[in-house]
Amino acid sequence: MSETSPEEDFVRERRREYELVVIINPLFANEEGITANIDRIRQTVEQLGGKINTVSQSSPWGRRKLAYPIREYVTGEASRRKFTEGYYVFFTLELSAAKVAELDRAIRLNDNILRHLLVLVEEKSVQVTPVEPAESETEEAPSEA
Repeated sequence: MSETSPEEDFVRERRREYELVVIINPLFANEEGITANIDRIRQTVEQLGGKINTVSQSSPWGRRKLAYPIREYVTGEASRRKFTEGYYVFFTLELSAAKVAELDRAIRLNDNILRHLLVLVEEKSVQVTPVEPAESETEEAPSEA
């Protein structure tokens, strides 16, 4: 059995920033259904020791037409139904890297969510490269006699 190093433990326990987009089933895209789904995700993140920073459902998010139809089972129906639109909600959150799989699993088990995407927000480091002074052409040109 291999043990993880303290450095690996630190990386897994460190809270990182993530962006999450969920598409809520249009059958549940009324005011109560949207609020209930947002609250369910918020509770899940908080139970996992994370924190939701922002929730956006205003333009460009909200009810939108999908690029392609999504077939999903609807509770109480025997066959799959095609959905051509959904309700998009965008979250920014902080969560431990070790808990991401648990959040992903909880979202997958929510029947009201058609699709979701959880991505890590990487910090962009500004890399400054020194500019070399341009050499004059007269110094570079070899003199021929």
